[in-house]
Amino acid sequence: MEVYREVLDTPFAEGYDVIVAGGGSAGFGAAVNAARGGAKTLLIEREYMVGGIMTAGLMAKIAIEPFMTGIPTEFLMRLGNEKMAIPYGSFPAPWPPSEMVEVPVDAETCKLVAEEMLTEAGARILYGTLVVGAVKDGDTLKGVIVENKSGRSVIPAKVFIDASGDGDLCAYAGAEFEYGINGNGICSASNMLSRIAGVDLKKTFDYLEEHPDEITHRNRRGQTSYFLNAKILREYALADDPQFIQVGGFDETVRKVLDDPNVSDWEKNVLKLRGGVHFMNTPIRDQVLINAGRYQGLKGLDAQSVSDAIVECRRQNWCIFRFLKKYIPGFENATLAETGSILGIRETRRVRCDYWHTMEDFNRRARFDDAIMRSDDSVEFHNPSGNGIHFELYTKGEYEEISYRSILVKGLSNLMVVGRCWSADQLALSANRNIGFCMGMGQAAGLAAAMAVKGDTDIRSIDVKELQKAVYPLKEN
Repeated sequence: MEVYREVLDTPFAEGYDVIVAGGGSAGFGAAVNAARGGAKTLLIEREYMVGGIMTAGLMAKIAIEPFMTGIPTEFLMRLGNEKMAIPYGSFPAPWPPSEMVEVPVDAETCKLVAEEMLTEAGARILYGTLVVGAVKDGDTLKGVIVENKSGRSVIPAKVFIDASGDGDLCAYAGAEFEYGINGNGICSASNMLSRIAGVDLKKTFDYLEEHPDEITHRNRRGQTSYFLNAKILREYALADDPQFIQVGGFDETVRKVLDDPNVSDWEKNVLKLRGGVHFMNTPIRDQVLINAGRYQGLKGLDAQSVSDAIVECRRQNWCIFRFLKKYIPGFENATLAETGSILGIRETRRVRCDYWHTMEDFNRRARFDDAIMRSDDSVEFHNPSGNGIHFELYTKGEYEEISYRSILVKGLSNLMVVGRCWSADQLALSANRNIGFCMGMGQAAGLAAAMAVKGDTDIRSIDVKELQKAVYPLKEN
């Protein structure tokens, strides 16, 4: 391969106590709590918004578990004050819920609320910026190399948190990681979301009541809020204080389309990829979100692979929108308002930390003395090479804990990792990567970083009991 060798004199920029690389839900939680903890904090984000998949990716639905505290619940309450979370006000009454609930939110309002919380805390945001390298001295990270409209620079800090989703900073710093199945780079299937506006849901529910076989009655968790009869769906979605719904299937119509010789094989395959066509409601009454399609074989660290996937997934979303508009009452006058500007990538690098979380921890309902949070979500592994999703469930009241050691990057004295690139095997990660979980993990890392700076100590030497009091008050003593 022909190479071009360059020698760069990269200037140092203003320094910080804590740098958070990546402004998705995990990075947002980390930066807010680091700043609230008194640390001079910089949040670096490649997009021009905070929130990651929740905002840029339109996955505007936050799974909240009964024991979540702090930033995730505060974020939802502030969205509720703007009437941009379902149900409005409390989530639900009484709060906290007795089991996991899914709260639809408005992606645009999420951007505003997240920025307000960051700026109120005193964190600084640097948009349109890529982390492209790391400056190290032995096992200590001294700075991140970034590139943006201002050029190239080194930004020094005392503690660093990688919330990039891909573990980019960890990789630049030389951390160990796993990628795909046995290192092959093939990861969970990905997809893209879209937002459809101008939907007459009353008309759609009238149709579904007349055609009950259109609704697929299946549910991953045994809860009663996913796939129900049309009458209950109507009551949930159109009430003055609406509840989350997900309408799934349209099986009768899909079968007819699959038998139509005038429909292309590609279109038929799109309709089969996720077992039919599904939509979920939003805080805006005439808008729904489509979580549709599927892309197998993605290599999430390969720019061309990601680009190809985005083109294909956007095409799939248009296919599903046209199906709804053509066949389903209530969608006749709808428009496809927006497709996700980023792909819904479920995993790439999984960074090795002092503790490696596995399916054994999931199965044994793991407990840790240094736990920073707990999780009761199900394993949801999207097949990398075919149709289908692998589920493994907890029953109500069961949960696993997450060790503080599983965010302390192995071999680096001042680097933590949070979000979907944290230290877990493939199946264990699939149970612990949703938006609320990542936000909670981020808030723990952010406060830990601030504690290390304030105490002039190592991230491994902070008082974990004090950290638990703030971010995991339910921890059994």
